[in-house]
Amino acid sequence: MNPTTQNPQENKKGYAHKDIESRFYRLCEERGYFEIAGNKHLWQSPNPKSFCIMMPPPNVTGVLHIGHALTFTLQDIITRFKRMDGYKTLYQPGLDHAGIATQNVVQKQLLAQGLDKDTLGREAFIAKVWEWKEKSGGTILNQMRHLGITPAWSRLRFTMDQGLQNAVKKAFVQWYNQGLIVQDYYMVNWCVADGALSDIEVEYEENHGKLYYLRYPIADSTQALIVATTRPETFFGDTAVMINPNDERYKHLVGKNVILPILNRPIPIVADSHVDMEFGSGCVKVTPAHDMNDYEVGKRHNLPSIVVFDQKGILNENAGEFAGRDRLEAREAIVQRLQELGFIEKIEDYSNQVGKCYRCGNVVEPYISKQWF
Repeated sequence: MNPTTQNPQENKKGYAHKDIESRFYRLCEERGYFEIAGNKHLWQSPNPKSFCIMMPPPNVTGVLHIGHALTFTLQDIITRFKRMDGYKTLYQPGLDHAGIATQNVVQKQLLAQGLDKDTLGREAFIAKVWEWKEKSGGTILNQMRHLGITPAWSRLRFTMDQGLQNAVKKAFVQWYNQGLIVQDYYMVNWCVADGALSDIEVEYEENHGKLYYLRYPIADSTQALIVATTRPETFFGDTAVMINPNDERYKHLVGKNVILPILNRPIPIVADSHVDMEFGSGCVKVTPAHDMNDYEVGKRHNLPSIVVFDQKGILNENAGEFAGRDRLEAREAIVQRLQELGFIEKIEDYSNQVGKCYRCGNVVEPYISKQWF
């Protein structure tokens, strides 16, 4: 039969899931079946055992995805089982403010409208963030209801609620007093736009760049050590040149100095098993303030850490004539200057993995920063 000729009344005999499921869900929610006391008739004693699941609160940075659906479904299965098994049960719902990530979403929206958060001002920008929270949060809660999960909606919390803020402060102070939280300078992943990043916030991409072989003259000698690097803009922060202690080519030079190009600063030659004798020339520069591995080497050999650019990636006075320029934009000019002075041995094509900020795509820098750990 042609569907267009069917009796409209016959179509109603089918299972209209959107209507039926939403209607029964509203009914269960209104009657409080998802709340702690909503299933008292199933409790096996006046003082039943308790069971609680704290919903990992989804970020108000967008909408739910298939991963959320899987997680919430599994949690809801366990919650329903415990209710039917006579437990006093709480499935605690919530939403997470996800500070910087949410700020980044709102900033991109403003930029698309030709607006800037700095021009907009702090109060107006915060108001925009709250507007987005209400929009995204509302969408997420509707998605949860459509999934059919059964949290205690009357207890819905947001991680910026005053009560939760107070709880975070209390826990922080307690852990600080117990020595479990410390503040110190340490090497971290740094984005010049978004600041400190955790390891999971760094995304690695294949980068087709260059390997620069720099000549570091040996003090009181006509010879030079050839040092290979992919980041010539950081050489201003070098505080040593490093060779493998088992490398017969260079072991007699340990304890001597080389002269840092352009700046003419003497730095020592040190031996460390970290060096791969097969990579490049077998000599590597040590820049403790701008490389994760060099940071550890610097601590082992008591080397100073010289920071050569600020938190925005702008080269400072330690970069000599290049101070005030963006560290990546200055790379070509720095290489050109080194070539003019005869400090470039050769340049080769080179592919490596470069970390990018997952939020904005900027190249992530190893950077010494004062942070809480």
